[in-house]
Parts: sequence; structure tokens; C-alpha cells
Amino acid sequence: MFKQQCSALTATGDTTKTLIDTFTVPDGCSAIVGVASQVCGSATLTTGESTTGLLELESDDAPVTPAAFLTDVITILTSGAVSLKPTQWPCDIKVKAGNRIKAYVTMDMAQTGALKARVQLTYA
Repeated sequence: MFKQQCSALTATGDTTKTLIDTFTVPDGCSAIVGVASQVCGSATLTTGESTTGLLELESDDAPVTPAAFLTDVITILTSGAVSLKPTQWPCDIKVKAGNRIKAYVTMDMAQTGALKARVQLTYA
């Protein structure tokens, strides 16, 4: 049986490593087996902006580092809608119940729209 947690929706700093949320590993879990992250802004762009971002996990309690994953980045033009489907990256990071895991996002370039990120951890 898997357990999942999602972070708060948090504003990203353009090219600054930004703490999105801190997770507490639930009881009965011994590993993070999947990670997903999505960065999205409102429909504010008038031209396309190509960018990427990085999700990093850190912990003082668990041996998660180095753990870095690409984040899905969605930039929305004012003229259209968007469909979101985050990538779930498989992993096998050993943890214990009660460990605190910090999730950070760093964007590779500044964006016109105000971007926000959400992170999901899947545990086994």
C-alpha cells in the first residue's frame, strides 16, 4: 500500500532555491518511491517562455541527498488553456516514520508570470 503527500502551493523564486514545503514521513513508511513536482503560472504570458526547473530533496533526519529531479514547468499563454499531467519520477530513498523532508525548487531562468510550485511524495 502506498501513501502520498502533496505540498502547499508555494510561490517560487525565479532563479533562487526556494523551500516549497517540509514533509513528515507518515507512520508505516520506509521509503520514498516516487516524486512529482509541477510549476505553473496563471495565463499571463503573451509569448512563449522556455524554461526548466529542478526539485531537490534535503533532510537532517534521512539520507536523501543528493536527490534532484526535473520539475514539470507549465507556462500559459493568455490566449489558451492548458492541460497538466505531472511526471512521477520513480526512486528508492530509505526513510523512517517521522523523518522531515524538505522540498526545494529552483527555476533556471526568471519568468514573466508569477510561478507557483507543488510537490508530491509517494511512500511505501
